[in-house]
Amino acid sequence: MSKLYGATALTPAAARILSMPVVFTPEAWQQAVNLESADELAEIEDRLCSTLAAAYKAVFAALSDDVVDFGLHRLPPDGNPHQPLWLDLQASHQDVMGSTAQLLISLKPNPVQLAA
Repeated sequence: MSKLYGATALTPAAARILSMPVVFTPEAWQQAVNLESADELAEIEDRLCSTLAAAYKAVFAALSDDVVDFGLHRLPPDGNPHQPLWLDLQASHQDVMGSTAQLLISLKPNPVQLAA
């Protein structure tokens, strides 16, 4: 049975993910959300909202995957508008035994490069 979310019907898997608390690793928070020179709370709010929206969009596009990669164009934490960057992130939603399930947003690990 699907639940309604706004005008959209949610599958049980999507509804389960929406019910999970969202947790950022400290590194992901610093890179994706925090601004060292934020003049207004609205700037951080915008970064948080766009990060959450991108994470949910990626997770909902691949509900059967426990870990999904996504990314954002982002100003660096120092807020320099002349140095936008692409930020590779990852969202995972595994159920951990003995713990509350959560949606974890973290930096995407760098691939290990093999020596030739």
